[in-house]
Amino acid sequence: MSADFDHIASDYDASFTHTPIGKAQRNVVFAQLDQMGLNWEGLKVLELNCGTGEDAHQLGEKGAHVYATDISPEMIRQATEKNSHHSNVQCEALDITHLETYRPTEKFDLIFSNFGGLNCLDRSQLKAFLDTASTRLAKNGKLVLVIMPEFCAWESLYFLAKFKFPQVFRRKNKKGILANVAGKEVKTYYYSPLKMVQWAHTLKLHWIAPVGFFLPPSYLNPFFANRLKTIDFLQKRDEKASNSFHLSGLSDHYLISLIAR
Repeated sequence: MSADFDHIASDYDASFTHTPIGKAQRNVVFAQLDQMGLNWEGLKVLELNCGTGEDAHQLGEKGAHVYATDISPEMIRQATEKNSHHSNVQCEALDITHLETYRPTEKFDLIFSNFGGLNCLDRSQLKAFLDTASTRLAKNGKLVLVIMPEFCAWESLYFLAKFKFPQVFRRKNKKGILANVAGKEVKTYYYSPLKMVQWAHTLKLHWIAPVGFFLPPSYLNPFFANRLKTIDFLQKRDEKASNSFHLSGLSDHYLISLIAR
């Protein structure tokens, strides 16, 4: 992998993390994590694609010991600064295609990746990652991933409204698409919940939930910036749709939890 997100590190919190939709989608993810009944105190967490360290910050506040990793040196710099007061959060560079080299003698209670970080992997890379991740989990450890699926109802309606008909099913392209990330094109691949379950054959399915079936994608923030009550309502609808497999494949993202056998 390459450090494609260095260029947005300094603006990422302003453009996503602290926006109404960004906050709401993260709240949905953490609501799902809380419903799993995890005992956070002392839990050993390996976070992949940690970005600016917002999730590491929240997990650290809960008492988990977090190893927050990202391939982008600039993201790690931001994450280190954000978590400087947490002795239980360590921020380190890691290319997830070389997961086997990271602290190779250690096992983790939770391996976590939020908001489509793994969508930068092609099929062969993703399959290899799932196989490797399963070997890095402690007994009954969980692999929790937030993935962008092959279809998003909100996105398709958006492109239809814009009369951009070729874009309506753009996520279906198995060769991936070039997604615009703050002016830079990043190769992005999309994976259905069913594909993830099939490819994670060494792990047991535990949980699938939509993240952004009712909530819109983050690029609609300008439209919803002054509609905070609407965002709050849609967030609650997403939270109530927990463990809805049929909605997960139609959402902006979905959360999938897999357990070491």
